[in-house]
Amino acid sequence: MFTEKFTPEDVKLYYNKMTSSYMEIYGDVIQAFRPTETESLLDYIGRSAGINWNLKVLDLGCGVAGPAIHFAKRWNANVDGITISDIQLSEGIRKIKEEQLGAKINLYLGDYHHLEERIIPNNDYDVVLFLESLGHSYDVQSAIKNAYTKLKKGGGLYIKDFYKRQVENKDEQKKIDRVISNINKNYTYNTLNLAEVKKALKICGFEIQFIKQFDFIDDIKIRYEFELQNNIDIFEGQTEFYPADWLEIKCVKCNLNE
Repeated sequence: MFTEKFTPEDVKLYYNKMTSSYMEIYGDVIQAFRPTETESLLDYIGRSAGINWNLKVLDLGCGVAGPAIHFAKRWNANVDGITISDIQLSEGIRKIKEEQLGAKINLYLGDYHHLEERIIPNNDYDVVLFLESLGHSYDVQSAIKNAYTKLKKGGGLYIKDFYKRQVENKDEQKKIDRVISNINKNYTYNTLNLAEVKKALKICGFEIQFIKQFDFIDDIKIRYEFELQNNIDIFEGQTEFYPADWLEIKCVKCNLNE
């Protein structure tokens, strides 16, 4: 079973290769867990994350800027986005220019484990987002620490991602582990462990406001279409089941590390 974690360079190569396929099927919002309407997804995220009028937002793993564009248009947010992929960067910049939002959104090429203060200032953002991007991290505590550093006191961190299920039945756990391994290999992912994420949040000084399931029904059609087009079979012909739990987490920056 594959256990080695993927690096930022691996993730960069993956998205440079796959972004055109994602855009063809997903559009400009590359998120697997979603309701039928993309606008409903982004409105939901904005409300859950606490994005409001004129706030400053940092999107870590911003893709091609689909969420950033929505937040700028809906709430007049000022959004900085980080992507590891130069292909995503160029596509995002093109879309921002088309929407005439260059005064509201800035995209940067970089690794969210290492954010230079002169480009992404510390203690400056009202909201930091990981939208199905923290699972690409090879060092979750480092990524969360960077998010903490960039937030203002009292600012909010919002994480949307999935977490490997842990069960007592050994045979069932083997099936889960196998499917998660297939997900990781096919998506260049490092599927998250909820206990590890909670520990990292606490160590970094976050106060968890909620950890919960989403209040919408997942529409799997887009995800299935993408996997069909790209010959991905994570279940290897088995009857499908739930190997992971999709959760949203909202945290607030406390003063423990100040």
